[in-house]
Amino acid sequence: MSKSIYKLLIISCFFLLCISIPKVTAIVKKLDLISKVIILDAGHGGVDAGAQSGNIVEKELNLVLTKKLEKELTSRGAIVYLTREGDNDLSTTTVNRKRNDLYNRAKFINDISPNMYISLHLNSTTSSSWKGLQVFYTTKNKNSKQIAETITDHLKKKISNVREIKQDNTYYMYKFIKSPGVLIEAGFISNPGENYALRSEDYQNLLINSIADAIEIYFQNN
Repeated sequence: MSKSIYKLLIISCFFLLCISIPKVTAIVKKLDLISKVIILDAGHGGVDAGAQSGNIVEKELNLVLTKKLEKELTSRGAIVYLTREGDNDLSTTTVNRKRNDLYNRAKFINDISPNMYISLHLNSTTSSSWKGLQVFYTTKNKNSKQIAETITDHLKKKISNVREIKQDNTYYMYKFIKSPGVLIEAGFISNPGENYALRSEDYQNLLINSIADAIEIYFQNN
């Protein structure tokens, strides 16, 4: 067999081998939040149940949403800490327990000094007609307003009933936090429609992915 024919045979065999091997497509998720430290604060916990309406107990759903957001942000490269991971508060005393809990949450955040904190809560009122997700910020850190605007603007593109951002410097906990961040009231559980939606896993996933996208947008621009 001549060398040219031998080479042609080898090339042909290699080609046939290549086309017989199934293609494997690797999907690599972008790590746009890599090295960003984010603290997630699930409101209430322990003896403090928060608001309750129908089948929703605020402290429980706050934690569900927080853990979903933790998972999503971690998958995008962020370093995520939780102020609580179970059904507990952060109080170390029974005297002025609520205030002590809030102070310790603020201290936890200040000790880590993250790039951002997100505090998740649910709203409730005596009127069932009130509805809408709303983002609150304080003037303690100059970047908090931009975070609130970025999250709100993006959520408006994905979710109905998003209210305008609100500045509020009266909340006890947030007056002490030095890092930028916001409080998200994810909806009114006293509103039947939002109560139903917030118990839907599809809606929860839409909400969490939209918040994560907004956080990513903020860091891309800063």
